[in-house]
This record gives sequence, C-alpha cells and structure tokens, in this order.
Amino acid sequence: MSAHQHHEHQGTDLTKAAQTRLEQSGEQWTAMRERVFEALASFEKPASAYDIADAVSKLEGRRVAANSVYRILDLFVGANLARRVESANAYVANAHPECLHDCIFLVCDNCGQTTHIDDDTITRNVRSAAEHAGFSPVRPVIEVRGKCSKCD
Repeated sequence: MSAHQHHEHQGTDLTKAAQTRLEQSGEQWTAMRERVFEALASFEKPASAYDIADAVSKLEGRRVAANSVYRILDLFVGANLARRVESANAYVANAHPECLHDCIFLVCDNCGQTTHIDDDTITRNVRSAAEHAGFSPVRPVIEVRGKCSKCD
C-alpha cells in the first residue's frame, strides 16, 4: 500500500493551519468561519450542517442558519479544510489542510464512525480507470461502508 504521509494537526494548531490555508487560497478568515471550523473539528464523527449550525448557535447565543453553514462548508471543501462524506451528507475537518490528495473513507454502518485513510496507489488507479473510460475526474470520492473493529 502506498500510504500518503503528512502531519496531522489538532486543536489550535489545526485551526491555525486551516486559517493559513484559507488565506493562501485568497479568502478571508472571519470570526464566523473560525467558529464553524472549530465546531466541525470538535465532532468525533462526521457532522451535518445542521449539527454544526446548532453547535455554533449555542456558542453565539443566537440562531445561526444551516444555509450559512452550508456556504461556509462548501468554501472549506473547496479550500481543502474539510472533506464531505457523500453518503452521510456530512463533513469532517481535514487534519492536514496543506496537503491536497484524494481520500478514502471507511464508514461504519453501525456506529457512524468514519475513518479517513490515504492510499495514493488506489486513488491513482481510480483516476486512471476514469480517464481510460474517457472521463475527466475532478474529485474522486471513495467510501467503503461496513463495520468498524469496535462494532464487529
């Protein structure tokens, strides 16, 4: 397996790495974007925009609309700060936003835990197969559903 190696950020280090990456992409790091990112990063499992909106609303002491959170999450995905778990319509913070690559998600059907792994050989083969079929892949999404080791 050709694993992709990188530094996994956590806590305030992760928030700072996300801010740096977003600013490098030409976007501003606003107070609301910071709150959304910190809320997203605080979840143990993939979080929906509604989950994140609820968490930010509690912090802000006022209602934050899920539509606003969706827009910020779309920006985060585009800037590589977050990844979307398509089958769950949920998001996870990218622990290494400075590194752009395709991801593989292992999604537990029982508890919802989602593990992110990197295998450049597999994702390169997926891209190659798509190109061989005359398709131009932009962002392959690979999700494997099953049971995690804790639920097995």
